[in-house]
Amino acid sequence: MDIDEVIELFNDTELDVNKYFNDSETFFKIIEKRGRIDDLDLETNYMENDYLLYLSETNTEKFREEVAKQISDVTFGGEVPVLQLNDASDLAKLFCAGRNDISQDTIREILLGEADWDRYWDTTDDVYRDVIEELNEENLKYLYSYIVKNLEGVQIEPETELLEDISNVQNSEFVTINEKNVESIVKDSETMGYLLDRDLSELDSELNSIHSNAYNMAYETAVFREVWGKLDDMFDVEKRKYIYKPHPYKKETQIEVLEIPIRDFYEPIRDYLYNNKGTSQTLEYFGNFINILEENGECLSVWTPDYPDSREIDKNINEIFGDYI
Repeated sequence: MDIDEVIELFNDTELDVNKYFNDSETFFKIIEKRGRIDDLDLETNYMENDYLLYLSETNTEKFREEVAKQISDVTFGGEVPVLQLNDASDLAKLFCAGRNDISQDTIREILLGEADWDRYWDTTDDVYRDVIEELNEENLKYLYSYIVKNLEGVQIEPETELLEDISNVQNSEFVTINEKNVESIVKDSETMGYLLDRDLSELDSELNSIHSNAYNMAYETAVFREVWGKLDDMFDVEKRKYIYKPHPYKKETQIEVLEIPIRDFYEPIRDYLYNNKGTSQTLEYFGNFINILEENGECLSVWTPDYPDSREIDKNINEIFGDYI
């Protein structure tokens, strides 16, 4: 059989490659050596995947060009391929939908920043320990001012050792809280506990709300980081960014697009091609990288943490304290 007959049989999908050439790699190597590779009709042939695998070993640039023609959600202009998504929640497809995992629907909401969590309310049984002791200097000053203002003209019963000492200094049966003694009062847990139960009950309620909100914010942050942390195995999540591109159909309209570099684009592509050698299920069958990973890769598992990072809670307390006090 001469080369023209071989090519004709191949293009008619009637060539038994393994019978005459042992394997597809040898076949493509011979055809290329003869300068006839462009005569092969690969777009409709069941050996397109075999050819791309061959290119991946012999002509990296050509391999990238051919792959780029069939993958719509990846750009290849920079140092590494970059995933582009019109909808960041498409990444949820890469996660398992197992019994103990966070559901894909919830992950979609997390990726979009729209997660609606069941809130935790009873997050502290001691606001002095969990809120007041964690305040920075700026917020302590807010607290001092709040206490002096709200207890102005109030006669406080000297029911703690510190209050008794202050009443003696003030030479009074009761205690007047002012700018001179408020700091020492706040630093005394027994006295503050007494005041929060009685004269500062409204403050006690606000401090509970502050802790609850700080806790829930920290919890949501923890889950958000868990999700993106799993994705970091595949993508360089620290370099993700949003850009605006012209809408493909609407003139003078911009759409927001997530760009995220892919750590290893070609390995899963090669795995897909290898697993589908000799079939008509080409890269174009899925058409985008996300769907290829979804159907052919191992899914990612993520669970909700038992509790958030205490440092994150403390940071949130100081950030939102001024909104309440």
